[in-house]
Amino acid sequence: DILLSYWKHRSAAMNRWLDGLPMIIVENGIPLKPLMDRARVDVEDVLAAARQGPGLERMDQIKYAVMEVGGGISVIPK
Repeated sequence: DILLSYWKHRSAAMNRWLDGLPMIIVENGIPLKPLMDRARVDVEDVLAAARQGPGLERMDQIKYAVMEVGGGISVIPK
């Protein structure tokens, strides 16, 4: 753990490789299907996150949905 922590601190590339990066899975209300498949989420998962967070009901109300590194979905309304 100490060695990995040291590498992550010293190298941005190692940090990205070990922890990953957030990924945009919906842009301007349009689901980005290849990225959603890669993140293993579907439209219902995004809509559930939209209802819980900003209280949105439809995909066209979403400006961006981001799959976070920790597995959560952040929704940014239009």
